[in-house]
Amino acid sequence: MATSAPVQQRPRSGRRPARASLAAAATALVPAAAFAVLYWAAVLTPRGQTAENALHAAASGRSVADGVGWLQPLFGVEQSLRPVHLLAGLGVLTVVGLLSGRGRLRRTVHGAGVALGTLGATEVLKHVVLQRPDLGAVYGPYANSLPSGHTAAVLGLALGLLLVVPRVLRAPVALVGAFAAGSMAAFVVDDGWHRVSDVLASALVGATVLCLALALPSPARRRPGRLLALAAGVPVLSALALVVTYTGPVAGFRTGVAAGAVVVAATVLLAARAVPREPGRR
Repeated sequence: MATSAPVQQRPRSGRRPARASLAAAATALVPAAAFAVLYWAAVLTPRGQTAENALHAAASGRSVADGVGWLQPLFGVEQSLRPVHLLAGLGVLTVVGLLSGRGRLRRTVHGAGVALGTLGATEVLKHVVLQRPDLGAVYGPYANSLPSGHTAAVLGLALGLLLVVPRVLRAPVALVGAFAAGSMAAFVVDDGWHRVSDVLASALVGATVLCLALALPSPARRRPGRLLALAAGVPVLSALALVVTYTGPVAGFRTGVAAGAVVVAATVLLAARAVPREPGRR
């Protein structure tokens, strides 16, 4: 009885991973576009500047003790942060990444890249690319303050750590990172360092950088739905934060402080869900 020849399997095409990477990279366009819209609405329009400056004036001249109540000890820590603490955070990220098993070097580079990329992009945008025109505002300096560098520094470290820690530690790291980044966002608005739009812009920068990082070649299986939830969720939450801060019955300074903190914290939590699981890694 004749037997049929074994069917040879065709080698997998490299087009599918390439298309997946391109699709993942394309998600970064969503928060990037939202950033452009936010900058236009809050900085380049008289109405936006007037609304933001009115809230910013509420924080002018207030001390930490005046503004934060029972959060004063925590905000005191936030106020004392210096660049050396950022370097220490990068050191921790690097050590954790290099001890994280197979693929450690790639994950460490990606994690450090997200941390430095989030802060670096923020500083370049704020000090080089973007300007704050004089539109007749009655309060505040006209030097551009969008995005917030302090918020971006803490947020970038939190996002970078999510890429290097083992999966079993991702949830607690996400919770701690969300609390730290959200607290920094609340502090810089409450203490008059930044406007609400500044911390929202930092969240959008962080989401954009992470989406780009997750598009890089990796053996991990991407989660397109969760990545899209990150890319679209942060802009949607940012829009809602602006609405509740400047319109409606609860509009006001306190609402702005809380709304900015919630959006930044939510960015970390959405990022934790979007980070893919690598095969053979716990």
